[in-house]
Amino acid sequence: MHMVCSMHLAFSATQGGTSQNNKGNSKPQFKPLQGLAQNFYESACPKAHDIIKSEVIKVINQNPSEAAGLLRIMFHDCFVQGCDASILLTKPMVSEQIATPNNASLRASTIRIIDQIKDQVEASCPGVVSCADTIALSTTLALELVGGPSIPMLVGRRDSQTAASNQTVIANIPAPQLSISGLKQNFQSHGLDSKDLVALSGGHTFGQAHCRVVDLQITPTVSTDLNAAFAANLSRICLPVNNSAKGGITVHLDFITKDVFDNNYYKNVLNKVAIFHSDAALLDAADTKQLVQLYAKDQSKFFEQFKISMIKLSQISILTGQNGVIRKKCTVPN
Repeated sequence: MHMVCSMHLAFSATQGGTSQNNKGNSKPQFKPLQGLAQNFYESACPKAHDIIKSEVIKVINQNPSEAAGLLRIMFHDCFVQGCDASILLTKPMVSEQIATPNNASLRASTIRIIDQIKDQVEASCPGVVSCADTIALSTTLALELVGGPSIPMLVGRRDSQTAASNQTVIANIPAPQLSISGLKQNFQSHGLDSKDLVALSGGHTFGQAHCRVVDLQITPTVSTDLNAAFAANLSRICLPVNNSAKGGITVHLDFITKDVFDNNYYKNVLNKVAIFHSDAALLDAADTKQLVQLYAKDQSKFFEQFKISMIKLSQISILTGQNGVIRKKCTVPN
């Protein structure tokens, strides 16, 4: 994940009184933002959800690691000028994809997948379903397919016609070396609290990190965030790689359940085998440490909060109603 957007939420979740299970399928109670609804496309594009689901199933069956790629794109989009699919724009403007926090860290294959899914929806319902909703639905469906909870995602977002500047992206995406106070401040500026910080950090339960980022933890000296054996393994993989090639070499964030969405991340944090300093930093404040310990023991508690936090994330500074557009192609403005 690396802020400065406003976030307008009409959200109230009840933590108590909901059923809990290992799949985290209890439904959080929330008041949807005006302009959003689960059945938003029911009349204008009744097949939208089924089309997106069918395409996502094909993608995940072929390569389950794309679920992590989708989650990363959604997070990086929503944290920079809101969930408006601006991250997908590539021309004629300078794309957010080449901004410092995004450059070489967003999967080109995942961006192509979103484009392909949008094309399928456009073929059925031209000019109806936004790229922003395509990202949100594809991501949540993919997460469920790799073991995550079922998230009742609301739709009705519209798309931006402009991309954010490099400076705006840098200001909004939390850096992997942030302290706990920096992380909290970063999330608070987007209307998210410490519970959201810990739950959304759980997205590091799958996916990969580039050696150029890993190097921050193992050079010039090994960080105390890492246990010795884990640091040695990272060094074995990344240190022999010359600087020009580091951008292309990656390591799994979770070496145990690589492409599964589960609570193993929190066990990794406690065992000092989580790669980023921002992961270890969750143990530096009493409230976030307590949540890490809870989620490491109880996956259903993690899933319950993750669902709430994902819905909040998905509603950051959204465009609805007459604001924004429905882009026909996700990579270019209309």
